[in-house]
Amino acid sequence: MKLISFILFFNCFTFFGQITTKNQTYTQDSSILSKHTPKKAAFWSFIIPGAGQIYNQHYSPKGRYGAYWKVPLIYVALVGSGSLFIDAVRTESEIRTEYYNREKNSMLISSKWANYTANDLILLHESAVRKRTMFGLLVGGIYALQIIEASIDAHFLHFDISPNITMQLQPTYLQRSAGVQLTFNFN
Repeated sequence: MKLISFILFFNCFTFFGQITTKNQTYTQDSSILSKHTPKKAAFWSFIIPGAGQIYNQHYSPKGRYGAYWKVPLIYVALVGSGSLFIDAVRTESEIRTEYYNREKNSMLISSKWANYTANDLILLHESAVRKRTMFGLLVGGIYALQIIEASIDAHFLHFDISPNITMQLQPTYLQRSAGVQLTFNFN
């Protein structure tokens, strides 16, 4: 009973999808709409990471937030994950070289790996290969994510955000039963 009264209490309110402010207009030139496409934003992000975000900012309407702040985040993520990937590749290469030198009975044994047996080196190599793969996927994922983000941002760049779009959620009563009515207004 408490749950039903709780649900009915909160369903009595009207929710608005947009916050209305006076004298707020969002008009755009149709030539800008035809020039700006999500494909171009994705293309520029594919060629140069972050260029799609700058491209979207160039065509954004006045009063819209900037997209320039995303570019440093993209490069920090790519450089950070790229350095982890390079470190994992170097470590894997060092371990593999050390193992091969031991198998050949070479005198070129590194002091860094002197405390490890051949079996330990095999386990360390497998771990390093897993890390290398994980960090490589991380670099690729961040690269793909910034392309997808530029394309999605371009799709929503000219999205209608006028204050005439509302959503109302109101309780209704239909023939002996209570319900919820959801109303969308697109004016």
